[in-house]
Amino acid sequence: MKDFIVYANGLVHCSVCSSLPEEDVVLRVNIANPTGVTPWRIVEEKFKTGEPNPCPCDKYPDTHKHYLFTC
Repeated sequence: MKDFIVYANGLVHCSVCSSLPEEDVVLRVNIANPTGVTPWRIVEEKFKTGEPNPCPCDKYPDTHKHYLFTC
């Protein structure tokens, strides 16, 4: 499993799965997936499924978390 992947990408939201520290996830998403408008930031709300943000990865819960971002 990769240590960082943008697994969903929309106009103002994206979702990331990563094993990196949160600060590194924020840095990497802004480098790997630039918005052209404002930097990506972690959303303070829950995922659509009701899970907290961040939340454990469903496939690798011991090492990876999912993060929801907005720009």
